[in-house]
Amino acid sequence: MHGKLMSTLGAAGVQFIRRKDGSVLPLFALLAIPIFASVGAGIDYSRASAARTQMQAALDAAVIAGAKDGSANWTTVALNVFTSNPNTLGATVGTPSFAKDASGNFTGSVSGSMPTSVLGVMSISSIGVSAASSAAAGTGTENSCILTMDHGQAASDQSLVLDGSPNISLTGCGLRSNTSMTCNGHNGNANASIAYGSLSGCSNSSHGVQVPDIYAGLNTQISFQCPKNPGSGATWDAGAAQRPAGLITVTQTYGTEYHVCGDLTLAGTGTIGGSTSDTIIVVENGSLSVANDANVTTLRTVIILTGDNSLPSTITFPNGNGHAATISVSPPTDTSDPWRGISVYQDPVLTNTDAVWGVGDAWGPGATFNGDGVIYLPRSNVTWHGSGSSANNHCTKFVVNTFTTDGSVNLNFAQSTGCTTLGVQQWVGVPLHLAQ
Repeated sequence: MHGKLMSTLGAAGVQFIRRKDGSVLPLFALLAIPIFASVGAGIDYSRASAARTQMQAALDAAVIAGAKDGSANWTTVALNVFTSNPNTLGATVGTPSFAKDASGNFTGSVSGSMPTSVLGVMSISSIGVSAASSAAAGTGTENSCILTMDHGQAASDQSLVLDGSPNISLTGCGLRSNTSMTCNGHNGNANASIAYGSLSGCSNSSHGVQVPDIYAGLNTQISFQCPKNPGSGATWDAGAAQRPAGLITVTQTYGTEYHVCGDLTLAGTGTIGGSTSDTIIVVENGSLSVANDANVTTLRTVIILTGDNSLPSTITFPNGNGHAATISVSPPTDTSDPWRGISVYQDPVLTNTDAVWGVGDAWGPGATFNGDGVIYLPRSNVTWHGSGSSANNHCTKFVVNTFTTDGSVNLNFAQSTGCTTLGVQQWVGVPLHLAQ
């Protein structure tokens, strides 16, 4: 049956071709020309589009490299990156040009052509391709002393507020908000005030992209040693010869890890940690308190607040008339320590914002916080009425959810010495404004 059907169709096809009275074959031939041209154009333009995508990626990489270099030699750096990268699928590519625009942004452009295959029979031998890219100036390293993450809020939310007449002095670093920023009565004296949303009254202000949280993943380094039920905690007298009882000790290759089951209170006058190895203090299901009249310094030490989010996780100072305390922190420095450069770390899984049971921190006028390294409180809404400054190494970075102050804050970066010595990591990225 199948063979008979094919034989019948074949005979009908021969008769169709031989017939001339209906002029079907000439009409088909005429229609085939634009059909084949359209198919050929699609193939050639698709190849040209793929080549342009590759060219754009190479140019973006080149401009980013040049912007991060930022020196007088940046165009050479950009050109070297471009010539080492492109895979343009057979396109002929010209030499890119690089320049700075009137706003100081780094720009680049390049053009080329993709030889055609099918369209060549129609005297179209090539299709032009081009790419352009620019990178905002001054955004290679996110070197803020205070960064507000403001998780889940609209760009209009005011997450960084300098209120009243605070004494704010920032040197070598700036302010940055992933939402909006307001400086009431004082502009912050920052070398840059960068916000994703609006800015009001702040010094050297400009808009920028939202900064990703590069520290959140460190919580995978936290080990849990305490039982699930909260313990009695511990009071650590920095002036005492012995550590408090009840700590769970874990030996690491880079230092010693102490686990506190419940609240940790720092008291007395003296130093916690040593100069020859790192110290890791893990507070499980508890808060950190600084006792009245305490003057505690940590050396090569990180204090980690973690738990199951069922109990408060705050940092508290004594409040009220005649009450005051000081804590000065300095982070681990061993290059093999995952906590290198981090002085205080609040686990980002602690998200409870309840006034009593949450992670908010309100520090009164008697609170003094001197810090080096990263103080990471990503879900904490910090209100600062007291005073603070950078410690000896002069490299301090507060990463918080929101920040409000009417106190005295003197923070700074000594980038090439202090930050490098401590191993403080910061987000590095250049936002692109692409492309034609």
